Amino acid sequence: MDYNTAVMANDLLLIDRQAIAAELRRAFDEPTTQVMLGVLERVAAQVHAAGVTREDFAELKAIVARIEAVQERTTLGLEELRQTVAELTRGQAELRESVVELRQTVAELAQGQAELRQSVDRLAKQVGGLSDNFGAELEDTAYIVLYDLLRREFGWNVQPLERSWQIWNGAEEEIDIFGTAIDPAKPEETIWIVGEAKHNLTLKQVERFVDTVKRAREHLSGRIFAVCFCYRARPEVVQAVKLAGLRLVYSYGRMI
Repeated sequence: MDYNTAVMANDLLLIDRQAIAAELRRAFDEPTTQVMLGVLERVAAQVHAAGVTREDFAELKAIVARIEAVQERTTLGLEELRQTVAELTRGQAELRESVVELRQTVAELAQGQAELRQSVDRLAKQVGGLSDNFGAELEDTAYIVLYDLLRREFGWNVQPLERSWQIWNGAEEEIDIFGTAIDPAKPEETIWIVGEAKHNLTLKQVERFVDTVKRAREHLSGRIFAVCFCYRARPEVVQAVKLAGLRLVYSYGRMI
């Protein structure tokens, strides 16, 4: 490079160096800026020696400016991406916490359900025990009332009454009231007392008892006295008992 070319290149660099350095520092750190300045100085000297005009160099500066703009947008994009990743990370952490809380809630619900099931089982046992007690009390009342009623109304010699299990047609049959009696007028005939004891007698219970009486007639030799014993019964139930040819005795001693 001759003396005049070197002077022109130096003049160019002296005039533009500060402006270019300022622009570079907007996008790059100081070491990178200095490296790029050195590169630009060498390029300026070479292009000036090659006869490149100031307008060409200005175009080069414009290209550098566009590169800087792209770099800025890239930097902004990276920052936004970092923020998005950070938000996703926080969201994932919150989701993980929610899943843990949900699992804990499900575990608590399962434990509560198990405790509730145990409480229901205990209550069922208690209710079952009360039902058995009420049933036993009702049957005890039936034994006493029927014993006195049959002796008083018919003059029968009544044997002790009790709950019984009979095997009929190969199946076990549970009978609430079961026993025998003898009519002094017909001492040779056995009277079988077959009864159903219920607090509130229903139509379905009457229908089932009719079937029980039918099986009793098939397996017991003698006369069958079939009776329903209860505390109360609706009129339609009373009518069903009559139509079936059964007797109905209330707990207070009235017989229909």
